[in-house]
Amino acid sequence: MQDNIKLATRESPLALRQANIVKEYLLDNNVFNKIDIVAMSTSGDRADNETFKRNGGKGLFLKELENALIEGKAHIAVHSMKDVPAKVNDGFLISSIMEREDPCDVFISNSYKSIEEISIGTIGSSSPRRQAMIKSLGKNINVVEMRGNINTRIKKLKNSNIDGIILAKAGLHRMEMDSLITQNLSVESFVPAPGQGVLCIECLSQHSEIMNKIKKIVHLNTEICVSAERIFAAQMDGDCMSPIGAHATIQKDLISITGFVATADGARFIRNKIEGNKNNYKDLSTKLSNIFIKMGSKGMLKC
Repeated sequence: MQDNIKLATRESPLALRQANIVKEYLLDNNVFNKIDIVAMSTSGDRADNETFKRNGGKGLFLKELENALIEGKAHIAVHSMKDVPAKVNDGFLISSIMEREDPCDVFISNSYKSIEEISIGTIGSSSPRRQAMIKSLGKNINVVEMRGNINTRIKKLKNSNIDGIILAKAGLHRMEMDSLITQNLSVESFVPAPGQGVLCIECLSQHSEIMNKIKKIVHLNTEICVSAERIFAAQMDGDCMSPIGAHATIQKDLISITGFVATADGARFIRNKIEGNKNNYKDLSTKLSNIFIKMGSKGMLKC
């Protein structure tokens, strides 16, 4: 069995930090004897906004890393789970690894103390989910595209007339940049992306023995919650560029799953929740998605 592992990651500062977090976790738990990090640029990092949307959105972040697995340049790859399409490509296995970080979105501004203070203004975000949620607030807020790593977006905020940006809290925390946060946005109002705050590992299906070793140290409740969220997203037939949110939590044996779907302009949206025993998370996610479908969610995603 393979004990000396090569781990593929994007070469952005956050991706490298996350890869090292996973590396340390695997080594501390004696899953592997040695792990070497292989950093690489991806199509998602290089693409402009239009190319990014036209060619699969966040799935572009996986393309080169999956090729590295196929070509034997790496044994495993580390991703932010929110960047992984709900339907995994054939020939690959995906698993969450550690306990979830805080999944909420955050508002960062040099001018306002909260997003509610803005009546007329401009907010930067390239996420269709966040864009729809901002527009659904019913205020005169213009949303502009803003891609790039955390440092790039913070720099754009400082050097422009933008009133604020929205980012994932987990990434800022991992980069020790919590002090920049102006406001935590509640997961009830700003339902996170499926898998937000979770790191995951991908490997080839033919290397299931590697995944079996990793599965022994998976945080079970995190894996259940992420699986529930991703089942909901998959049954919405959306992709990483669709305004879909899903967030699950577990208290004792009770799982609560919240879903969100909107039109791109945020004019129409559905937000709903279902609860039940965590062992029934698959059926609960399917039941929730069926409720959304009956309420017209698939038509909304085509708008």
